[in-house]
Amino acid sequence: MGRSRNGARRGARTTVAALAFVAGCCVAIADQGVGATAVARPTNATIQSRPMSVNAPVVGMAATPTGRGFWRAASDGGVLTAGDAQFYGSAVGIRHARIVAIVATPTGHGYWLVDRRGAVFSYGDARFRGSTGAISLHEPIVGMAATASGNGYWLVAADGGIFAFNAPFHGSTGAIRLNQPIVGMAAAPGGGYWLVASDGGVFAFGAAFYGSTGAIRLNRPIVGMATAIGGRGYTMVAADGGLFRFGANSPFFGSAAGACPGAPAVAVATSPGAIGYWIAFADARTYAFSPSTHPPACAPKPVSKTAEMELDLLVRVNQERAARGIAPVSWDPALAGYAESWSGNMAANGFRHSAIANLLGPYNFVGENIAAGSAGTLEGALHVAWMHSDGHRANILAPGFSRIGIGVFCKSDGSIWMTEDFGHPSSAGPALTSVPLPPVYPIARPDYGTLHC
Repeated sequence: MGRSRNGARRGARTTVAALAFVAGCCVAIADQGVGATAVARPTNATIQSRPMSVNAPVVGMAATPTGRGFWRAASDGGVLTAGDAQFYGSAVGIRHARIVAIVATPTGHGYWLVDRRGAVFSYGDARFRGSTGAISLHEPIVGMAATASGNGYWLVAADGGIFAFNAPFHGSTGAIRLNQPIVGMAAAPGGGYWLVASDGGVFAFGAAFYGSTGAIRLNRPIVGMATAIGGRGYTMVAADGGLFRFGANSPFFGSAAGACPGAPAVAVATSPGAIGYWIAFADARTYAFSPSTHPPACAPKPVSKTAEMELDLLVRVNQERAARGIAPVSWDPALAGYAESWSGNMAANGFRHSAIANLLGPYNFVGENIAAGSAGTLEGALHVAWMHSDGHRANILAPGFSRIGIGVFCKSDGSIWMTEDFGHPSSAGPALTSVPLPPVYPIARPDYGTLHC
């Protein structure tokens, strides 16, 4: 693509250029089959939640059957809703021994909460079938699962002991010496269930065994599991947000392992009405993973002036995309390192594009915007210049890009050198690239800001 020269604020000379490489063919993403209880046309999982100031940590979650919402339960019995999930009550103010799980009814019009003693609290159309609240347990309750009909449920203890209430008993690990404690369970469509230990060991009862991570050294322990859509497998999540899938019909749309550190992941959830899954954290933030979303990644921390400019450019790019109904790009540390290195290279050796074709492989669709300005040039002015240029705007607004890395370099003479590298990971599948280029206006961020070298 050609280069253009544009005027910048304060009369500074600004030079911008764009270049894009495309590898492979673009294909549409087809709907995936789901089980008999699913809605006719499943939707992509997209509903997400930001971190919240909660009185107690989130410990579990359940998705609505439509796939357009979810509940999260806190250890104090509080229930947080998102999307089309309705609030039917909570256990806040009710005496209990710390809530450990929430399970939705098949209709989505109710849910159960269970505490570590096995006391069960029913809300909406969830029916109470019994509990272990009055039983002296060898180990605390750590999970719960409901039957397909919603007329019964199972509770599981840390030693794998199973307590069935109006539900068939298929076995337990109560008499087995475990390497690590059980941390969760999921129901199989045929009436059985799976148990998972913190090392990822899976125990199948009345259900097919699809594999486990019991022989894999994990970075962080497993904290929960969910049934795969259609019931022919299961998905497990680790405390760092890492995801492990086993069985059929369990496509991978990314994990939360790259999310900013803080509270640990606590649960994974699926819905018969959604393509994808959700991962919830103790601070209530919840990420959706589907063909319409992007794995979370830490944005640069504004610990320096250049990092502050990089963060502002990231915000500007996503504001432009949001204004046109395009999914945001997430921060990619590998692309950021490449972009930062190239900006420094340009400052030392002259203005030109990098050989971004070298990025192909890990990414199947990549692009690059570069810019330079003399002392006093505002980084926002370069962004506006990019938006006025078709080639650069095409990169900023390309739906096929899901990741971005930005590098800003300030030279000793006060000049600014910037690189934006865009990519779509090959592991995420084909990228949709053949779309009309949106017009210049409206530019979501026409201001030049105040940041400069």
